[in-house]
Amino acid sequence: MFFYSSEMEKDINKADFLDAMHERVRCSISEASIILQGIQESIDSETQSTAGDKHDTSRELMQQERNKAAQNLQNQISMDSLVLKLKRITVSCEVRFGSLVLTNVGWFFIGLPLGRIQFEDKDILCVSGNAPAAKILESERVGASIKINGKNIKILSIK
Repeated sequence: MFFYSSEMEKDINKADFLDAMHERVRCSISEASIILQGIQESIDSETQSTAGDKHDTSRELMQQERNKAAQNLQNQISMDSLVLKLKRITVSCEVRFGSLVLTNVGWFFIGLPLGRIQFEDKDILCVSGNAPAAKILESERVGASIKINGKNIKILSIK
């Protein structure tokens, strides 16, 4: 969990934050594509050999790696779609999906399951809309006091 400091009071521009997250996801898509392409090239260059079981085992392991890489790429593409959706959400007076929330213990962003990230020298805990912290914060307003993991948390602003 975070600890409150006056540094956190400095504002974060939500549009800039989402642009940075979009760029991060696009880089992840690019990296995942390169990895998948490399694995596929390895599989394609593998020639049928008479090595029998050893060859089949090696090929199967490569295929499993390819499947993992393809799944990772698909997850990143889904994350890209999610960021685009989040960019269209308007600010609300209540915490909801897409909210950037300043509390007395730090920043939370509801909508992207990225964990703790750094943005403009601030720690932001990015959680999915289904995360326990998101469910506790949901529908709360500025000034509300809630408990997360036994800590008293006060909502200072919502973007």
